[in-house]
Amino acid sequence: MTGDARYARHIGLFGAEGQERIAATSAAIVGLGGLGCHVAQQVAYLGVTNFALADADAVSKSNLNRLVGAGEGDVGAPKVEIAARVIGSIQPNARVDIAPAPFNAYSPPAEFARATVLFGCVDEDSARLELVRHASAHEVPYIDLASDVAAGGEFGGRVVFAKDGERCLSCLGELDQHALARAQMTPEQRAADDRIYGIERDALNDGGPSVVSINGVVASLAVTEFMAWRTGLREPAGHLNYRGDRGTVGRRADPERTYCHYCMKLWGTAAE
Repeated sequence: MTGDARYARHIGLFGAEGQERIAATSAAIVGLGGLGCHVAQQVAYLGVTNFALADADAVSKSNLNRLVGAGEGDVGAPKVEIAARVIGSIQPNARVDIAPAPFNAYSPPAEFARATVLFGCVDEDSARLELVRHASAHEVPYIDLASDVAAGGEFGGRVVFAKDGERCLSCLGELDQHALARAQMTPEQRAADDRIYGIERDALNDGGPSVVSINGVVASLAVTEFMAWRTGLREPAGHLNYRGDRGTVGRRADPERTYCHYCMKLWGTAAE
């Protein structure tokens, strides 16, 4: 691969050995929506040719403002199939295994066993916790992406790079405990919870605002950290925060911690 002229400008930055490391990568991506579609495309352009993709969702009309590779004729198609098609257009010889189903840490798709890096591009913190659990138990570097458009004009996103039991979404305080609790509630309990918090859930749209360029920035930050780590250019940033409303990207230091179940106890248990 290093003799291929298409990677000459990559090699100018991180060398032939760095390109070989990328080529040897097997990337697992969970969530192939507005963030994951960018990740799949960019990682393929870098030179990765082994992929495992998981997402239970199908393309809807409202996805067409931001889903890379999807057109009017793709409405109703599984998002993993659109991502696989995009990857194939960039890397015709790529191996792409798809799972059009929710990710479950206790019974992950078999293809995920070969992954050398895991990207999480999901919306719900309950799904993020599944990915944290899987990455920690299997010692897989995990890159979590999130984007948001908040009331009051704030918009942007963040990237967390977790590896080697150094940090995770749990010990960084990036998981909404109330959202995790709601995921375990019965429908009756959720209705009671809504009444307590004064929320009319039925009146809310399924999805909030989402813009292709915001997703693209967050995905590019994540893929750049992957590139820097995988090629040996530098250690990846553990936590990047993008504030599009301010036009800034900040790096957050890890907080002091005394204990983390996922980093200090669960890390590496799958090999035991």
